[in-house]
Amino acid sequence: MSMDVPSIKEAIGQQTWKDIGLPDIRDIPLSLLASDAQEQPSAIDLEHALEQVALGFGLQEGVEAVLLETPYVSLSVRRQYLLHIVEKRPNARERFTEFALDTVRNPLEIWQVSYSDGSCRLAFIGAFDTKYQMLVVVHVDHGNVLWNFMNCDKKALNKHRHGLLVYQRYFFSKQKKQPD
Repeated sequence: MSMDVPSIKEAIGQQTWKDIGLPDIRDIPLSLLASDAQEQPSAIDLEHALEQVALGFGLQEGVEAVLLETPYVSLSVRRQYLLHIVEKRPNARERFTEFALDTVRNPLEIWQVSYSDGSCRLAFIGAFDTKYQMLVVVHVDHGNVLWNFMNCDKKALNKHRHGLLVYQRYFFSKQKKQPD
């Protein structure tokens, strides 16, 4: 007998970037999008992909966790939570580890997003002057731990700009509210 476990989804009705007068990611000045991050080659298999992400975040062999400073919170990167980032092999997300690291160190924005189970996560928005953009998800209730990262285009990244804006790296003159 299998039990259907309800999936945890983002809570509906959260404030969006449009609600507070922020620009579309596609309209952010290129000067704010500069980065040295480079796309890396795909790993040959799941084991190597996991190691590529772990090393990219400073988890040398035998090291199970590291603490990274962000402009908003200290972030824990734990080896035990990295597998699901790379297990969908057609995506080869390990290629974007440098973009994910750059996003947590120098995010364009950070949003606190509420979920249907009462938990919240932080959505680190990384916008770059490249084809790919970055969303890094940090699970607050598990100790501000790196939970996931994924690349997308600028239009798709806009869909992740909702919740409570807790940090932004720029000021936009038409903006209705600054983060506290």
